[in-house]
Parts: sequence; C-alpha cells; structure tokens
Amino acid sequence: MIYLIIYADVLLAVNLYINYFLLRGTSLLLRRRLTPLRCLCAAAVGAAFSLALMLPELHPALSVLIKLASGVLVTLTAFGVQKRIDFLLSALCFLAVSFAFAGGMAALWNFAAPLGMYCNNGCVYFDIPIGAAAVITAIIYGGFRLVRFIIERRKPALREVVTIRAGGKEALLDGLGDTGNCLRDSFSGKPVVIASAEKLRKLLPQNVLSYLSGKSDGLDGIRLVPCSTVTSEGVIPVFPAEVLIGGAPVEVLVGVSRQKLPGADCIFDPGIIPLKYDRLNIQPEFIYKLRR
Repeated sequence: MIYLIIYADVLLAVNLYINYFLLRGTSLLLRRRLTPLRCLCAAAVGAAFSLALMLPELHPALSVLIKLASGVLVTLTAFGVQKRIDFLLSALCFLAVSFAFAGGMAALWNFAAPLGMYCNNGCVYFDIPIGAAAVITAIIYGGFRLVRFIIERRKPALREVVTIRAGGKEALLDGLGDTGNCLRDSFSGKPVVIASAEKLRKLLPQNVLSYLSGKSDGLDGIRLVPCSTVTSEGVIPVFPAEVLIGGAPVEVLVGVSRQKLPGADCIFDPGIIPLKYDRLNIQPEFIYKLRR
C-alpha cells in the first residue's frame, strides 16, 4: 500500500500560490484593480480553508457550503465592501473560477491519479516541483487573458462621457474606448487616458502647458511617457487627475496630445472600467426578480 504524506506547510503554500493567481484572473475578468497586498491577504484566507482537506471526507453538501463561505470571505477581503449586487457579481465570478479549477483538478485525479496529488472535500494537495506549478498557473492565467481578449474584441466601439477634474476645474469629454490604447506609466503602472490639449486647456498644470508651448523652463516635476502610433513615436506629458468614465471612477493618469484626436475628445482602454452590475446587459425581468 502506498501512503501519501501531506505536509500542512506545503498545503498552505501551494493553495496560497494558486489562490493568488485565481484572484488575479478574477480581477482581470471583472476589470477591477486589485493591489498585490489585498490579493495576497485574500489568497491567505482561501489557503486557510484548504486545511479542510485534512478532515475526514465530508458530505458533498457540506463541502459546497465550506467552499461558498470561503469564496465570500475571499471576495470581501480582495474587493472590499461594495453594493450588494456588485459584491454578488464578484463572489459569483470568483466561485465560478474556483469551481472550474477544482473541477479540472478533480477530473485529473479521477482519470489520471498522478502521484503526489490528492483531492478531498473540494481541496487539492500537490507535491510537485515549483517549476511545474508555475507552468500550470501560467497556463491558467493565460487562459483568463485569452477569454478577456476575445470578449473585448467582440464588443462594439464603446463611447462614454469622461469627466476629468484637476485644480478645482472640470472638463467633460466625449470618450472613445479603444482596445489598442495599452499605454501605461512605467513608474506607477497606471493606464493613461489620452486627451486633446485643446479640450483640457483650462485645467492643465503649468509644467504641462510649458512643455506644450515648447518652453525649456518651468518643467519641474513633469512626467513624460513614451507613446507610439502606427505612423510615429514620441513622448507625451501626463499628469494625475480625478477621472470618471461613464460615472465610474478609474485610477489613471491623463496624457495630453498636441493634435486633435480623430472621432473623440479622448481615448481610453475600455478594460480599465470596472465591471459593474448596472453595466451588464441583463433582461428587465431578471433584474426585477434579482432585486426582489
């Protein structure tokens, strides 16, 4: 008879690693920013629930309840307090991702039964090299990115009202969602919304105005981001501002283009807008039943 020795530290470490990437995939699908610290804390909560693997085999209904409780606590830790309907959306997305992963692992266990792997009470234990674990999670995360890419490519062009506030002033712009705008600030990692200087003239910082005017002085603290288009390459000045896209706040920097943008006042990556319940295309009858 072959016995498998389960080490609690390995169990926790493996599940912490897997949960971290499952949460990253969930935030990718939901289009919500998730800081590494919050993601790590939420993954730790999920890893703690993995100790249920060491319990005697539970009734399937009880295993599902434990998994649901785990999903709710992990979602709360990762994404914080939200509207009830948006929290439900986040929890369902994470649970769907988790159940899909658990189902795949259960199928692997039932049909292949690899050495060093054990499934019980909806939890998985791996005793495999870290390299293999890295490859598995990379494939899973790559799958999430592929799904999101396909979804974004199939969507029609998105137009939203973009509100930019800075220096006590406000500008309302006609924004165009463009999946080709993948511009990011190399220091903060924040996405960049590109807007026409003509539309932002009244709220531009002085150093940005000096740069756009071609002056060599008064440029203290200016930030420039490399930007390339189909026809040219260069840099554009960016500055922090309060930005709302379709009424939803987003964490971005505002990049300023000297040229007028074709077809819109500004261009943004539609993937930066958090996926909210009120942005989903749900039939009114279903909305009524859900709200009741």
